[in-house]
Amino acid sequence: MRIRPTPLSASLGTAALAAVLLLPLPLTASAAPAQLRNANVANVANVPLLVPASDEADPVARMLKGAATGQNTGAAGVPELLRNATRPDNVLARACRQLNDALPIEIDGETRLRRCQSVPGKHVLFQLELTNYRGPMLDLASFEVNYAAPLQRNICANRDVEILTKLGVSMLFRYMTRKDRGERRIGDVYINGPICSAALR
Repeated sequence: MRIRPTPLSASLGTAALAAVLLLPLPLTASAAPAQLRNANVANVANVPLLVPASDEADPVARMLKGAATGQNTGAAGVPELLRNATRPDNVLARACRQLNDALPIEIDGETRLRRCQSVPGKHVLFQLELTNYRGPMLDLASFEVNYAAPLQRNICANRDVEILTKLGVSMLFRYMTRKDRGERRIGDVYINGPICSAALR
């Protein structure tokens, strides 16, 4: 992703995801569940792998990968999510663990998917690293004002994201960069049904 001094107009490389949402509310950090705002991605590494990794990715893991990378999977994980409607957090946690086994994944020349984390309450956090970021170091508020809306429109255009949000799954895309003094969070993009409805108007 190239962040320019002027607002982005259309895309974040191929990191586009989509959801159809209902509320016409503007996105603010407070619109995201507290579990996502406070999620510690580093803790994912401490979660034991409960299912053996296989060569063939779980359909829900493929769908989450599609949501994070902008590749439509044709709703691969819907049957599994519907079969396990009473325990969706278990399904999402297993899918994230399996996806993490294949990470990092280069999304485009500027963006890398580094981590997937399931948070109780049908929330998924994707950690993305901007690998060639050369712009000014924005504060989180500036990122939200200048870049969140175009990113939401792109993310919400992905059919897998639309279906996940209709199933009640919310997502947070956390953009990070690594500098000499370690990694830095650049900004968060929240995705759920109401946010995407507003973004796609």
